[in-house]
Amino acid sequence: MKLELVAAGAAPLETEAVSGEVLSRAIWLSGKVRPLPLCSGLGRCGRCRVRWLQPADAVLSESTPIPPPAPLPAEEAVFSQEELAAGWRLACRHTVPAGAGLLRLEMPEENFLPPVAVSAALPEMQTVSADILGNVSGDCVSSRPNIALAVDLGTTSLYWQAVDTASGQEVAGGHFLNPQAGAGADVISRLAVARKAEGLSRLAQLVRTSLAGLCRATGAGFICLAANPAMTAIFLEEDVEGLCAAPYRLPCKGHETYHLPGLPPLYLPPLPAPFVGGDISAGLAALLAADTPRPFVLADLGTNGELALVDASGQCFLTSVPLGPALEGIGPACGQLAGPDVLTRFSLGAQGLVGHSPDGSDAPARGISATGYLSLLAILRQTGLLDSSGLFLSSEAVAATAMPLSRKIGRHFRTGHGQPCLDLPRGQWLSGADVEELLKVKAAFALALDTLLAEAQLSPRDVACLCLGGALGEHLQPGVLEELGFVPLGLGRRIRAVGNSSLAGAALLARDTAWRERLAALCAEARLLPLVDKPDFHSAYMRHMRFGV
Repeated sequence: MKLELVAAGAAPLETEAVSGEVLSRAIWLSGKVRPLPLCSGLGRCGRCRVRWLQPADAVLSESTPIPPPAPLPAEEAVFSQEELAAGWRLACRHTVPAGAGLLRLEMPEENFLPPVAVSAALPEMQTVSADILGNVSGDCVSSRPNIALAVDLGTTSLYWQAVDTASGQEVAGGHFLNPQAGAGADVISRLAVARKAEGLSRLAQLVRTSLAGLCRATGAGFICLAANPAMTAIFLEEDVEGLCAAPYRLPCKGHETYHLPGLPPLYLPPLPAPFVGGDISAGLAALLAADTPRPFVLADLGTNGELALVDASGQCFLTSVPLGPALEGIGPACGQLAGPDVLTRFSLGAQGLVGHSPDGSDAPARGISATGYLSLLAILRQTGLLDSSGLFLSSEAVAATAMPLSRKIGRHFRTGHGQPCLDLPRGQWLSGADVEELLKVKAAFALALDTLLAEAQLSPRDVACLCLGGALGEHLQPGVLEELGFVPLGLGRRIRAVGNSSLAGAALLARDTAWRERLAALCAEARLLPLVDKPDFHSAYMRHMRFGV
């Protein structure tokens, strides 16, 4: 089957698709359009919308039209009746039709963007030391043995940094959406695609092509790639079956240099366990090199929550727990990756809630980031509009509350698509289903942290600092996590934002072989806590399914 993708004012794009493949994957893994952060087929983000062009424009043969499939309940919650009648559907909920021929699909203009060549995009997404790199806007810079490329390959985004191995100076850096995003927002979606040989190869080549472009543009002669075990296995085109079902096993253990076609030598940090990877071990290297006070906990709250504790004696404890993509801003109805026109924080004003975005605008926003959602939930808890079980206050209770500000906010409660919703500033809203997704994340993380401390025989007051990696730590007020019960009382003030510790660690390991050996020894002696495999995991998880501590 051939797919022809069209949008107003743009030349059509054509790609081959396999009958029966999920339509969103066929489109966004084709390499023909720029990847989007999709919600893994939950049918809630609405970003994968396409319109069947019919009747005569879409045919299996000259005489057989392909009508749009019947709308599903999830689509009726996203589209108006007029849009459904016009042929708009969610590509994540439908498959490529059987047979040969041509299926023409219209896409919104904002989604119909060609992939950006790494070398062409480089000046826009990096800080450059021109005296070292020269002009990086061309296709290639001559290979420079003293330049190494450090990479943090996350499920959602790829962060990179070119470093001078002699001085340790960063000479270039940037980030972009992981080109595999079309396979879904979480690790499970990627593994589902990678279980088939053709899917594994496609996902691997998307990332390898990006890294090859970065190496050509920066002249890097060496790569250190830090990634979770699933991303690592897919990148190496290793069999992923050991990561798909218990008993879980690693396809590779890292602390090894690889030679892959089209790329310079590539070092992988140690991968201590099936769900604790090189991103965490690299982050530990960065924190240890910075003499972080012990005992400390490193927490990476991505689609998979990975936690590492190093006690006063240097013993390392590791655990992980699935969190889902909500803390990436993916999944909730208005969820978005952080950006200039995305609400990243809420506060209280004289008239109720105020939504803040980095650009300082008060215009309608594009969505809400993870930090925005968490700050919003903390306010709703403080004003009594959200109870500990995650339920909104009833309209009768809102009317009877003694707090005038709570009554002002509570007037914006409504019922939408059969569930309670709260209308928010700048055209956004919060649904009961969104709250439930975030409560699940809270329960999983709090349980993992409690288990880690118990195994190390530490109380929360013994912890010198809780190091939060990534944007969540940088942009979220620590008190919010304590208010919602992610961390025990008193630990909030010892939260330290450490930025992208994984990338910092990859840069360290790229230039310092002694640190590679030291990190490998630490990981070899680490104690792994298989949290999800414990027989009482479900009951313990349910005990944490409440906001607050």
